[in-house]
Amino acid sequence: MPGKILQIGIIGLGQSGKTTIFNALCSGHAQVGDFSTGKSPNIAVIKVPDERLHRLSEIFQSAKITYAEMEFIDVAGMTASQSKDSFKEPAFISAIKMTSELLAVIRCFENSGIPHPYGSIDPARDIAAIESELIFSDLVLIEKRLEKVVHMLKVKPTPAGKAEESLLIRMKNQLDNEKPLREMEFSKDELGLMGSFGFLSLKPILYLLNLGEDQISSGTELEKKYFPTSAKNRACASLCGKIEMELAAIPESDRRDFLSDLGIDEPAAAKVIHRSFNLLGLICFLTAGETEARAWPIPRGYTAWDAAGEIHSDIQRGFIKAETVAYADLDSIGDWAESRKRGKLRMEGKDYVVKDGDVMLFRFNV
Repeated sequence: MPGKILQIGIIGLGQSGKTTIFNALCSGHAQVGDFSTGKSPNIAVIKVPDERLHRLSEIFQSAKITYAEMEFIDVAGMTASQSKDSFKEPAFISAIKMTSELLAVIRCFENSGIPHPYGSIDPARDIAAIESELIFSDLVLIEKRLEKVVHMLKVKPTPAGKAEESLLIRMKNQLDNEKPLREMEFSKDELGLMGSFGFLSLKPILYLLNLGEDQISSGTELEKKYFPTSAKNRACASLCGKIEMELAAIPESDRRDFLSDLGIDEPAAAKVIHRSFNLLGLICFLTAGETEARAWPIPRGYTAWDAAGEIHSDIQRGFIKAETVAYADLDSIGDWAESRKRGKLRMEGKDYVVKDGDVMLFRFNV
């Protein structure tokens, strides 16, 4: 899937600060309103921060740097009276159903000028409400599909049809127990069957606590409060969307002073981007030369042969070996040829499992 951009859908209740978060993550200027009712999603492609590329560009004198990219899609917020209807609207579903991951914004900040749709600030309640909406959406979809499959099996029974029926019943039982699909175990074949449906509760989800300025120092404590235990394919993070959006609008040369005044080491938005990336089970291998220093996102567990295909099918087809050196070693030594002399550069075959930060040069013949 060379060139495919990872998509993250930003969801949440109305007035949670979703679009503020979107602007903070994407350094964007989407309109933020106290009572936003826009139906068209905000969409932006962002670069995944990676300081390793700057170092590689120094070593190889690269003409340009190409970061891994992610696309954030900010859809209309759910409201107390319309949340279930919103999730049943085809336009709303289509905007996020094929995303790789969901980022759910949870409001923690107080602001009497921006009323919460439920009338009070209660993050635990809002987390439960969002989970309920995702489960409800999938349950409606599964019940409709199951009805069709049962009818087809009556007309013409097939092994494939029986397998799908069994899978749908198992998924329905999970949802009936108010548990998301992401907590279940599925085979590769089962995931293939589900691919076109875009089940929302199956997607990895990052819950993002949107803090008030007076809550920044309590971010970690609040994360532990609302997510005391770990869960499969779920993570949490926290930031102050208002400050992060202001920070994103400041010239980079002035950001350090702004952060210092706030007592913050680095923008939280970058941490959230990395956490979204990691939740998908992704790593990056790196390539560098005079033309370009580049990060290539791949699923953890990919082999050198798989990685070659991310660059070009010809490289994969004619794969011979992959010259590989760990980024930490290359950073320390500062030269590719010297890395070879010191025995840090390895010749890996197609079955080698790529590690995050591997700097690779593929040898191939077509």
